[in-house]
Amino acid sequence: MFRLLKLKPPHGWNAVAWELGIVTLGVLIALGAQEIASSLNDRQTAAETRREITDELNSDLMSIALRQSIEPCIGRRLTELRAILAQWEQTGSFDAPQWVSQSPPIEVELSRYEAALSAGRLALLSGEEQYRMGAVAARIRRFDDWQFKERVPWGQLRALQFGPKALSAQDRATVRGALQDAATFDYENKVNTAEALTMARRYGFHPDAKGFREFAPGVWPGGKFRPSICLSMNTPPEEANKTVVIPLPL
Repeated sequence: MFRLLKLKPPHGWNAVAWELGIVTLGVLIALGAQEIASSLNDRQTAAETRREITDELNSDLMSIALRQSIEPCIGRRLTELRAILAQWEQTGSFDAPQWVSQSPPIEVELSRYEAALSAGRLALLSGEEQYRMGAVAARIRRFDDWQFKERVPWGQLRALQFGPKALSAQDRATVRGALQDAATFDYENKVNTAEALTMARRYGFHPDAKGFREFAPGVWPGGKFRPSICLSMNTPPEEANKTVVIPLPL
């Protein structure tokens, strides 16, 4: 038979328990300190993410507000082009405009939002904050998609500057379709713009011109937002193109 060996520490079990308690307490303190440091770091990252995305969205909302400010010019130009097309269809000719222009694309940027989303930093924000930022970002993305798609029909509409003798019956059909497309894109943008700005204000976001002031000088001389679509159709192209850094082609 085997006898159980009774192990007895040289300083007794009380000393062992004390040492184990000290080690355990040290581990718990280290884990607690690590958790506190991690929590503080998450809070700091969340605050930076919130600030960066808010600044970006507010700058984009300024671009949308600028588009809204020139809607009367776009609407007036579409009306003038409808009159030209009607004259062309009724008489077979029309008075060629010197300057058709286009609805100006205005820069928006969602790179900070996309980066935070990809890196998982948005998850550090509350669910409500994520929803609000995502909803506003979706409206901005839609605005950007439409404003670039409408470049195509406006480019086709500028063919009217060549005059009736340079255009065919097929060209007239193309212009008719382009006019319809431009009007449709403009309508969609007007609706989206109104809804986006209203939603953004409700969620605590507001147009901020800081971002616009940074990129505007590279688009408009002196950084002044003066879209050439607000000029008369009788404006010579060389004069109209003075309102932009990169001249608009026919």
